[in-house]
Amino acid sequence: MNAAPAVLLEARSLARHYVVSRGMLRRKGLVRALDGVSFVMREGETLAVVGESGCGKSTLARQVTMIERPTSGELRLHGEDVAHAARSTLKRLRPQVQMVFQNPYASLNPRKKVGTLLEEPLAINTDLDSSARRAAARAMMARVGLRPEHYRRYPHMFSGGQRQRIAVARALMLDPRLVVADEPLSALDVSIQAQVLNLLMDLQQATGVAYLFISHNLQVVRHIADAVAVMYLGKIVEQGAKETVFDRPMHPYTRALLASTPKLRSAALRLADARQRDGGASRRERITLKGELPSPLNPPSGCTFHKRCPYAIERCARANEFAPTNNGL
Repeated sequence: MNAAPAVLLEARSLARHYVVSRGMLRRKGLVRALDGVSFVMREGETLAVVGESGCGKSTLARQVTMIERPTSGELRLHGEDVAHAARSTLKRLRPQVQMVFQNPYASLNPRKKVGTLLEEPLAINTDLDSSARRAAARAMMARVGLRPEHYRRYPHMFSGGQRQRIAVARALMLDPRLVVADEPLSALDVSIQAQVLNLLMDLQQATGVAYLFISHNLQVVRHIADAVAVMYLGKIVEQGAKETVFDRPMHPYTRALLASTPKLRSAALRLADARQRDGGASRRERITLKGELPSPLNPPSGCTFHKRCPYAIERCARANEFAPTNNGL
């Protein structure tokens, strides 16, 4: 029996709060963008983080990439605490975690040629000479499907899909163990999304890199992910293996997300079938989200989802605990 891959990244009760001004005569507010997030990632796996806009996905990305320090909690990379690490430690660890941003039109410096963009991480973080950096950049271009003549071109000369290939190449130049991909397909045409998605999967198979894949597209998530974490208002409300979360969702919010995606609606309907057999609601029941996502400045008490949940009871307004199940969390 094969041993499980080693733990790469572990978050324990990770929180990131922001103090915001609400006017001269009002007290400052506290936005709990992340509020007690815990998860484990293993070498070479893809953990997808899904949820509505404003749920904290991008804030989580900034913590994992060490762009910001968390307010509290632990974040360990290969067992080393990065949440409270010294600057020298962060400088040593940052090359192991790279990022692919959502918008390939804004994430590349328009004043620099592709070759310079790819060589820059090596110039900053390694002792390679210019010829070695140039060779590494050209080799990476070939791996992501770019031609040699692209080396001296500027970003504006490329299509959106080609620009995202450049962004992926830049993220992999330092041979990281983890790449955080924050909505890497959402700015691309549908015809190009599959090409970039397949590229990411091929590169993962070749290099063993792990992905923290942030997306709102559940069909893409089902294609690429090994595990899924569902976020709502700064918290993870459900997480588990991809098959478990998609085929046997436990949390009403997860069921609502699945029901809102036509090709994935069957999972929600199968769950409704089971509830009907147990004396529950209608066979064709479909959970529909009502209302807007509450403000993180004034989140509901207890379970933050209870005001939109069709199954909410009085206890939900007080308790805020998630229990592990055989299917995940």
